[in-house]
Amino acid sequence: MPRTVAIVGASSNRDKFGNKAVRAFAHQGYSVIPINPHEREIEGHPAYPSVLDVPGAIDMATMY
Repeated sequence: MPRTVAIVGASSNRDKFGNKAVRAFAHQGYSVIPINPHEREIEGHPAYPSVLDVPGAIDMATMY
C-alpha cells in the first residue's frame, strides 16, 4: 500500500479540496507532501514547488 502521497495543488485554504485532501490523507496515516509553488507549509507539512523538488520517493500523487 502506498504510504507517501504528493498532493499536487495543495492549499492552505481549508475550504478548498486541495487542503481537505492534505488533512484526509494525513488522518489516514499517510506521509503527506503538499505541492504548491506559492506556499512554504500547509497544515504543518513542508510544501514543495514541484514534485521534482521533493527529496525522496513518492508512492503516489493526487491532483486538485
